[in-house]
Order: sequence, then C-alpha cells, then structure tokens
Amino acid sequence: MVLPLLKRTKWWRERFVTLMVIPEKTHRVHKIIVPFFLLKVGLVLFSLSVVFIGMAGMDYFHVLSRISENKELKGENFKLRQEVQSIKNKVETMETSLERVRNYAKKLQMMTGQKESVASEIPWGPTTEAENPIHKKNIKSFRRDVDSDEDGEKTGSLVPKSILRDAIPLDERVAQLEFAASKMEANLSHLHVNLLRKSAILNATPNMMPIPGWISSEFGYRNNPYDGSYKLHAGIDIAADPGTPVRAPAEGTVIFSGYREGYGKAVVIDHGYGIHSLFAHNSVLFVGQGSKIKRGETLAQVGSTGHSTGPHLHYEIRKNGVPVNPVHFLSRNRF
Repeated sequence: MVLPLLKRTKWWRERFVTLMVIPEKTHRVHKIIVPFFLLKVGLVLFSLSVVFIGMAGMDYFHVLSRISENKELKGENFKLRQEVQSIKNKVETMETSLERVRNYAKKLQMMTGQKESVASEIPWGPTTEAENPIHKKNIKSFRRDVDSDEDGEKTGSLVPKSILRDAIPLDERVAQLEFAASKMEANLSHLHVNLLRKSAILNATPNMMPIPGWISSEFGYRNNPYDGSYKLHAGIDIAADPGTPVRAPAEGTVIFSGYREGYGKAVVIDHGYGIHSLFAHNSVLFVGQGSKIKRGETLAQVGSTGHSTGPHLHYEIRKNGVPVNPVHFLSRNRF
C-alpha cells in the first residue's frame, strides 16, 4: 500500500498544473494550464503579503496608541508648565515680600540705632560655598559666561539680578528662599529682642518732670541754705505750691517710702538698669515699699518736711549709686 501512496503523492513534482473552470450556465469546461513554479511563487507571494499586511496592521495600531499617549502627555505637560509658572510667580511674590520686610527691618534698625544685620541684601541662598557649593559654582559660571565674549575676554558688563535669578533652577530658588526666610526670621527675632530691651530701658528712664514748676536750685556744689555748709547738692529743687501731686517720671518699684533724716517724707524708686530716683520733702505719701509704679502715677504731694526752707520738691537721680544731674534725663514733656 505504500507504493501506490507514494505514486499518488508525486503530483507536486509535475511541471504543469491544469486548472478546470466550469461556468454554472454553460457547463462548458475551461482548462487553464499553469506552470507549477508560478503557483509556488504565487503561494509564496501571497504568504508574504499576508505577513506584511499583518505586520503593517500591528504597526498601525501601535502608532495609533502612541499618538493617543502623546496627546495625553502633551496635555499633562501643558498642565505642568502652568503649575511651574504659577509656582514661579509665587516664588517671585515671596521674594518681593521678603525684600519689603528687609527694607522695613532696615528702617527699624536705623530708628533704633542698631547695627545693621538684616538690612543686607536678601541672599538667593547660602552665601558661602561651604553652605551651598553647587549654587556658588553655578552663579560664578553664569557670571563668567555672560560677562565674557567669545574669546573669553572680560566685557565689563553688569549682569542684572533678574537674569541671574532666572538662571537658577526653581527648586534651588525655593531652597534659597527658605534659607533667606529663616535667616530673616532669626534676624528679626534678634531685632525684636533689642527693641523690647530698648523699650524697657526707655520706660525705665526718668525723662519726665515729676511736677510742673521751675527749678529753684541746680545740681552741683553750693552753700546749704539750711546750715550754710558748702557741699554737693545731689539733685535739683523744683518750686511748687504745697499739695501739688508728685508723679513718677518712669515705671519702677518703690524700694523706700517713709521718713528719712534730712529728706523728710521721701520716696525712692528703683527703675532698673542701676537707676534710682528720690523725691523728698513731701507732705503726704501715697505709695508703700514694694509697690509697682507706672509712669505718671501719683507718688506723693509737695510739702516742706525735713531740712527744708519752704515748699518744694527735692528730686534726685542716682546711676549705680552715683548722683547725676536729673536735667540730663529730662525732656520737654510735662504731666
């Protein structure tokens, strides 16, 4: 049975193939004789065509998917650009605000006479290479590139700050802004502490006349009108009517209130910072030892107790225990 099968399978070795075509209406048989190698070539071409069309179709669908992805990426990229621009605008606004704060701090320092610490220009980041070497090198490189011509010669041109600022990456600008803000906060905190200290010193400085009146005896050496001895008059005498209210020229704490030899009824206030004030020859005292006194608060009434030749207020100021002329502390303000 094997031999007949082999004989029957030798048809593909034939040189020609006869194709029979029978139309339905005429039933006439048409024979077409085709060389077998053409049939083989046609089958190969057909197979290649199918493979090519399949590959082209796959590539087409792949291109379509890439186009869709590109559209999505373009949309996301547009949104990111908008967000980045919004962040840039916010950063520039913060830089402007920080610059205004710096100018305001500079004015405060000038008003208070403090050494300029926050008035220096706001840095774009750490000011030393050790703190931020990358930023330092970038700025130096950019300055060199802009300020030099093609041959490397210095042009002497000044680079605007805005150009240098735009040359810095956004994330680095934000980091530098945070650094500047923290530095500004620390400097302003120091300024605030100094202002509080100066305010406390000002509030504790007896720079007001304790009573309205005229100075009848100056500070310095004189002949004592009570016993005629020549010695230091450690304060000033202010003439006033009996019962005139004596008011505190600054805030402080009463450390003495009572009768003292020679001074009569007297009040002594500790204003802090080594400054004491004394009010003597009063007729009535309204405060006791340990009382906290505010500027302008009534302490006593003018009288003529102690070694006194008439109604007046003897007013002394001592700095670290040494008498000083009260006139040096006085302003033109009156109660």
